[in-house]
Amino acid sequence: MAQVLPNTGLRLNGCRGKRNPGRPAVAAKGFSLLELIAVISIIMILSAITVEVVQRATRTMRLQEAAVSYSNLLQQARIRAVRDDKYYSVLTTAGAGNVPPTAFVDLAQNGVYAAGDPVMIFPVGVSPMPFASGPNIVGLEAQFLPPGPGSLLTVNTTAAGPAFGTRGLPCTPTIAGPNATCPNLSPAGLPTAYISFMQNTQSGNWMAVTVTPAGRIRQWAYTGGNWTAQN
Repeated sequence: MAQVLPNTGLRLNGCRGKRNPGRPAVAAKGFSLLELIAVISIIMILSAITVEVVQRATRTMRLQEAAVSYSNLLQQARIRAVRDDKYYSVLTTAGAGNVPPTAFVDLAQNGVYAAGDPVMIFPVGVSPMPFASGPNIVGLEAQFLPPGPGSLLTVNTTAAGPAFGTRGLPCTPTIAGPNATCPNLSPAGLPTAYISFMQNTQSGNWMAVTVTPAGRIRQWAYTGGNWTAQN
């Protein structure tokens, strides 16, 4: 029924609120399947990149953490050697299965870890490596050893691990057992120095911890074919 608006004479056809049939309906706006697939693909790519960046950073931090912890262990061995008036070596053990590799101060001087020995555990993915496997050894020696004729020959490559004598200086153990000695000079009569290598086997990155003949302990990172001091 038509309604007459007061004071206007105008008539309204149909019920109040009914849509004007002459006006087109507004279609609902949404996303197409192709647009959703594109957005999801971008999110997945960004997530993969983020995961890779986080993993790379985590592996780098673990390697750096291992080098710092190992340096602190060497410093403990040095202090104990002076305090106890004995020489002490820092030895490493290889990991096996779920048992991670470790390094410890051999207080008993028998090559075996015992309760009470200062010890560190290498982080996941990080392992101590043999001296001969280290990259660009000559370049590293040239950076941390003092200059002078024959100085590159002072690095001890045969000892089971870095050793410190009663004066807190690196030394070269002679024989095992109760009569063992650890003179500060190598068999060639040169001061003794040490290099310990470690690698993150997941990323392939390397770090080294060096001990100068004067007993200074430093950490080094290997990047781009060169060694860079970290402390």
